[in-house]
Amino acid sequence: MSENFVSWVESLMTSDAFYPALSLVVLIDSLLPLIPSETVISLAGAWSGARGVPNLFLILLFATLAAIIGDNLCYFFGTRLIGVVNRIPGDSSRGKALKWARRNLNERDVSTIIIARFIPWARWFVTIILGSVGYSWRRFLLWDSIGAFIWAIQATFLGYLGGWLFQEQPLIGLVAGATFGIIFGLLLQYLQRRWQRSRPQH
Repeated sequence: MSENFVSWVESLMTSDAFYPALSLVVLIDSLLPLIPSETVISLAGAWSGARGVPNLFLILLFATLAAIIGDNLCYFFGTRLIGVVNRIPGDSSRGKALKWARRNLNERDVSTIIIARFIPWARWFVTIILGSVGYSWRRFLLWDSIGAFIWAIQATFLGYLGGWLFQEQPLIGLVAGATFGIIFGLLLQYLQRRWQRSRPQH
């Protein structure tokens, strides 16, 4: 069973269609955050670390560009989707992410744009809100591009680390790479909450 899975993953990772498929997953995740694209990127990075394919820098390039395109599409859809955003229940997980986005955008736009790329749903809300209020597109493009690049780097290289550490066991490398990415995301959210709670005390 595991050998068949390894063969299937190998054929997928070495396919010419892999990079367009990766871009599509990231793009869909940006427009409708239901697919955990970070996990897919980490898996690709892990396989690269274990087997040398797919190309590490092409993973990074395609993931970054797809994230930027997806975020900017959300930005331009902002005026049309803000009504949907406003109807989200405040006590739901998405509602809490929406409150976080609005509160932080009022205080610090640059750091919020960058950090939101690492938080599911928050990045979607941030881009929608900024587009709906007429936030400077050039300023958004700049900081969102930086955030997307950092986001792609952490997902790709944490996956690569897992695959490199377990080169003889590629399945373990895949799990380790994805786990590293998930732990990093949780750690980032924890540090952000701690920072947010400490600010009124200073």
